[in-house]
Amino acid sequence: MRYLLRPLEKKDIPAVIKGEEKIFGVSLGEDYLISELELNPFAQYIALDIDGVLHGYIGIWVADNMQIINFYVDKEYQNMGFGTMLLEFVIRVCEDSKIKNLSLEVRESNKIAISFYEKYGFMEKTKRKNYYNDGEDALLMVKEFEVDDDSTRS
Repeated sequence: MRYLLRPLEKKDIPAVIKGEEKIFGVSLGEDYLISELELNPFAQYIALDIDGVLHGYIGIWVADNMQIINFYVDKEYQNMGFGTMLLEFVIRVCEDSKIKNLSLEVRESNKIAISFYEKYGFMEKTKRKNYYNDGEDALLMVKEFEVDDDSTRS
């Protein structure tokens, strides 16, 4: 098995949509993903390519702080370290860029994901009522980084 983390490309969007629908039951959608890749200067999307096929990705917005927009690994590749690899990549980017915090929303019912994020130092900050289309609440989780206030972002 050969794997690669690489920038997400427009040609990957159909696979992303299919993967999101399998994992989440709904996708961000083609129009949203195209606008993120082509128009949003703050967006970065990293593809998980296994044997030449997209099997997950992580999308982030990078500014003074960083936000994870969406993140999944196909079920058949979960618990193999790929999610850890994607998240640790993003954490390293935060550290290298002197980002003060990394945030994300997660379904309140997704105990496995919450536990995974807590393992990396994310803490629940607030609850977002009726955040998802089905009315489920989201937890806003944040990982804070120690940044020297005198340092500048690179």
